[in-house]
Amino acid sequence: MSCSKELQQSNIMTCCHVVVIFFLMISRSLASPNILLFVADDMGYGDLSIYGHPTQEMGPIDQLALQGLKFTSWYAAHTFCSPSRAAMLTGRLPVRYNFVGGYTVLIHKHYLGLPLEEYTIAEALRDQGYATGIVGKWHLGVNAHTDTDGSFLPHNQGFSHPATILPYTLFYDCDTTGVHRHQQNRNRCMIYRNSTIVQQPIKQGKLTATLVEDAKAFLYDHKDEPFFFLFSFPQVHTPMFNDVRFNKSSKRGEYGDQINEMSWAVGEVMATLSTLALDEKTLVIFLSDHGPHREICKEGGSSGIFKGGKGNFYEGGVRVPAIMRWTGVIPPGRVSSQVVSSMDLLPSLVSLVGGQLPNVHLDGENMLDKIFGKLELTDVNSGHFHKKDHDALKRDRALFFYCDNHLMAIRYKSFKVHFRTHPLASEEFILKNCPVAGVPIDTELHVEHYCNKTIQQEVPLLFNVEEDPGEMFALDWEDYQDISNEIQDILRKHQETLPEDLDGHGITSFDNTDMFVLPCCNKPYCICDFTSEPPCPAS
Repeated sequence: MSCSKELQQSNIMTCCHVVVIFFLMISRSLASPNILLFVADDMGYGDLSIYGHPTQEMGPIDQLALQGLKFTSWYAAHTFCSPSRAAMLTGRLPVRYNFVGGYTVLIHKHYLGLPLEEYTIAEALRDQGYATGIVGKWHLGVNAHTDTDGSFLPHNQGFSHPATILPYTLFYDCDTTGVHRHQQNRNRCMIYRNSTIVQQPIKQGKLTATLVEDAKAFLYDHKDEPFFFLFSFPQVHTPMFNDVRFNKSSKRGEYGDQINEMSWAVGEVMATLSTLALDEKTLVIFLSDHGPHREICKEGGSSGIFKGGKGNFYEGGVRVPAIMRWTGVIPPGRVSSQVVSSMDLLPSLVSLVGGQLPNVHLDGENMLDKIFGKLELTDVNSGHFHKKDHDALKRDRALFFYCDNHLMAIRYKSFKVHFRTHPLASEEFILKNCPVAGVPIDTELHVEHYCNKTIQQEVPLLFNVEEDPGEMFALDWEDYQDISNEIQDILRKHQETLPEDLDGHGITSFDNTDMFVLPCCNKPYCICDFTSEPPCPAS
């Protein structure tokens, strides 16, 4: 045998060994990978440096994107907290299980919540032997019959290890700065530990640090078994709050301080993963629940180039920042413009771990191909675009957006069609409503318009959101008859899958409230703080 043939065979064998080793590494990573999901509250597409904000500081969240995959067309299912989070956990549009009604979100008086018969990500992964934990915001229901039964809290929705939980959210009534309220409304502001109220009202100064410590404890406790952990931030929902370490840390102001503190928290948890040698065993996901509350002056975020924000279904209300990192599996520095929905998480993660999907109609799709970078990826470092992959694998995906039982919009191919719209606050209104101090005069604003206040478009608005992402220039339907016919066809097929009794009177309705279910730790005062260890008894 000639030397050249020997060398050639040697190279082939070496190459084969490298390929085998690579796939062994991938298979080990794929075997029951840990899943760490960070969810921000009210964060806009344009709020992070990595997404183009000119004055927001870089931080660990941005580093996740540089180390993994950044999505530019990731959509929340809804523009308000409760229905968006319900859709994310179930992989289903909230309208399918009557998660609709006058308030749109759950409030402290509601005696209903995310239906217990719905199958959540946590339940699916728990059934596969995963340890399931959560800290932070919940906003999917608390009590059903009394002020203490906790029927809809996380421990009844698949989370076996809930820690520090905000059952609702932070809002003006929970302000501790005196900017918005002189004192907190105790009925709306409390913290649970597992299924028990441990603090009422909320002391916000060390809240983020407490969530971080809970997350670290969970990672240490479950480092030797597969886990799913949801870190659900209270940031950047108004009112602004910060640990004193982050005050004036951002040149962007208080809102930037909040993002810096949240990014610090992500960094602390990621450092713990590294300490425990779990980087290559853990898929990390960061995203926002919906767009920013733009109308509340300096306490609202940025939609970037997109129109609208929280409270409407323009791109700014539902297109959100989203990042994935999985060391050794997802190549670093990648960007995907493929259309993705938060509802894709359940079918994707359940399929990833070899679980069984629920026998119901899912609106989410398995996006494993996107996770592994097979679709429409740009390498940030080289600028290389995989055109062949784009042409071969780009799918005609349709996303449906509802406000209660009203179909608001459809994203299909490159297009977005709006059947109904919310009123948008004008720049003049916002400026008039925001005095020099940056505190809004009217705290309700347009974001509080209920779904029955939406405007029916006589002729649906059609935009090409790839050419016109700001939805500035409505297209003439006569020039897009093919698209019109396709949309009508997919809408007809979609409507055939919906329940027949869509009257808008559902879980979040005004009628499903009762003062008897108000969480209270120490009736009738509703004041307590059990977050500190009691002193040791005297010997």
